[in-house]
Amino acid sequence: MFLYYYRFWEWARAHSFGVVVAMKVDAKQTVSQLVEDQFLAEGYELAEVVISQYKGTATIRLFVYGEHGVTIDECARLSRMVGDLIDSTKLFDDGYNLEVSSPGLDRPLTEARDYKYRVGETVRIEFLDKKHKGFRGEIISTADDRVELRTVDKVITVDLADIRAAKIVF
Repeated sequence: MFLYYYRFWEWARAHSFGVVVAMKVDAKQTVSQLVEDQFLAEGYELAEVVISQYKGTATIRLFVYGEHGVTIDECARLSRMVGDLIDSTKLFDDGYNLEVSSPGLDRPLTEARDYKYRVGETVRIEFLDKKHKGFRGEIISTADDRVELRTVDKVITVDLADIRAAKIVF
């Protein structure tokens, strides 16, 4: 098995696939740096940047949080702003499609800021340690490394490092 793995990477290197992967990482970092300050100035926080490529055209998906949510009109306005910023660079010479949206309700909660924008909502928590039973609770507050939740009978503080998965309960 190792031999096949090694041969695949040798083949991939010979065909410049490593360059494509590196380019995506650089593009993602560049787009993040390009828009983060602008979003903050507008009252939004960048949740995630996803860049995919098909037949030479890149698709850039930006997920943003807003203190009071994100409307379709705000997404359109932010999209025009970001498009102007990206057009001022030579990052996507072969063209790109741009999508700006909120992260959505089904997005897993992975970082403190994901919880911050979901205060008041009910989540299902599963722990890394299988000895601890998962539970549902309402997000009360967050900090850099923990979240406070209200269950039916008590308030619990959970370290984010102990959480395997967390999703909003509809």
